[in-house]
Amino acid sequence: MDRAKILLVEDEPLVLRNTADLLSEDGYDVTECTGCDEALARLEAEPDIAVLVTDLNVTCTGDGIALARVAAERWPHLRIVLVSGAMRPPQGTYPERAIFFTKPYAPGALLHVVQSPDFA
Repeated sequence: MDRAKILLVEDEPLVLRNTADLLSEDGYDVTECTGCDEALARLEAEPDIAVLVTDLNVTCTGDGIALARVAAERWPHLRIVLVSGAMRPPQGTYPERAIFFTKPYAPGALLHVVQSPDFA
């Protein structure tokens, strides 16, 4: 079975590398980005990306929530995981089908969310 293609958006280099390694070691094809503009360009260029994992505090015109909203609207098939260690956004400020995850997260927990067939 082919593993999903994941777009990982994180502006902290160490967190980006560690999370990408975790997902890659589990067999996922991971594309790394450090900002929203780069992430949107990757989503345009690679329509087979299945999961977007983005930090809320990435650099862009808005933030990770703004990225999630645009991505949810333009790519309805995309699964979206929002992560942050600083804040939990109020319900209704991010796409309904997105999942919020608090950092630091247990590696197994992130993998479980990405693998879950119930992820909507």
